[in-house]
Amino acid sequence: MIAHRPGIAERLWEAARLEFSQRGYHGARVQGIARRAGCNVALLYRHWASKKALYLDILRTIWLAQARDFVALLERGDGAPGVVSAYLEALLRDPVGSQIVIRETLDGGPFLAQLVEAEPALVAPVQQAAERLVSGNGAVAMRPGLDPKLVVLTVGGIAALASSAREMTRLFGVREVEPERWRDHLFDLLVNGIVGAPK
Repeated sequence: MIAHRPGIAERLWEAARLEFSQRGYHGARVQGIARRAGCNVALLYRHWASKKALYLDILRTIWLAQARDFVALLERGDGAPGVVSAYLEALLRDPVGSQIVIRETLDGGPFLAQLVEAEPALVAPVQQAAERLVSGNGAVAMRPGLDPKLVVLTVGGIAALASSAREMTRLFGVREVEPERWRDHLFDLLVNGIVGAPK
């Protein structure tokens, strides 16, 4: 998922991903990141100028990795089923990254907005998915009357939330759900709905 970062930088990177996933940007502390990595704060500042710089680096890396995976997976299928399947598979691969994106979204996306302002191409996969939803290319297209970009944002948000929430199923008495079963359940729910089409 991430570029290889040898030694202490790699430990700091993974510690920061966990800290940001559990606490969000505002709740995360550089002391907590350093403690998780088994080093002091000064070492963190040798690699990143600030907590913000580290967070932006992580958020951008997550976004790019998930977008790259999504675009590659999108080539496997068209229409609504292809888009839903691609989002689920891409976001379920990195639950920690998905949780960081969810926390960023819940905060209103200020840092993601900064990244998109600096690199507008970061949102290209959303446009590509919206086009696939409408065209269908022989597959089941999205039903008429829906806004394709809103559908893509909703599916992406649900996929990210579901990716970070799979472990919670145990709290409600559900035995551990295997990743494939979780993905198939979400796919069926997103594509076919709870009630299903009237007969």
